[in-house]
Amino acid sequence: MKNIHTADLCDDNQDKDIKVLPSKFKNYGALKRFYGQIETIKLDKSNWRLLEMLRDEDGEGKIVVVDNAQEFFGVVGDRLMAFAAKNNWQAIIVNGYVRDTDETQNINIGLFAIGTCPLRNFEKNSSTRGHEITFEGITFNQGDYIYADNDGVITSKTKLI
Repeated sequence: MKNIHTADLCDDNQDKDIKVLPSKFKNYGALKRFYGQIETIKLDKSNWRLLEMLRDEDGEGKIVVVDNAQEFFGVVGDRLMAFAAKNNWQAIIVNGYVRDTDETQNINIGLFAIGTCPLRNFEKNSSTRGHEITFEGITFNQGDYIYADNDGVITSKTKLI
């Protein structure tokens, strides 16, 4: 993985439309620097579709952005992180909560979320994939790019490195 420095990317690309995820999102994974192309998924509390995606698809060079509307359920835990690692996903960014963080912090995947919640939703609710999602004033589109390090998470419509 290339040595990413989001501050330098912001400085060197002032002419690009770079957005920054608010600092309330924290990294609960072991991978501290990463970048990749965005895959989007919008959940309705339930993480079943996300589980299938991480378990069954190759995520080489990709970051999944999950919108769970900040519902108070742990959407990603050690099991989904293990699937993500096995299938080469770079990271998961959740507009919501995660769980099993004592374990997720040892799995070499980035995992940004707004907090933790041990409760999980067991319903099989609907979800949508590949569509534009917006949260915290940032619009995430399938195929856009994310770059992250300890300073934060930035997005760009164009590849910066």
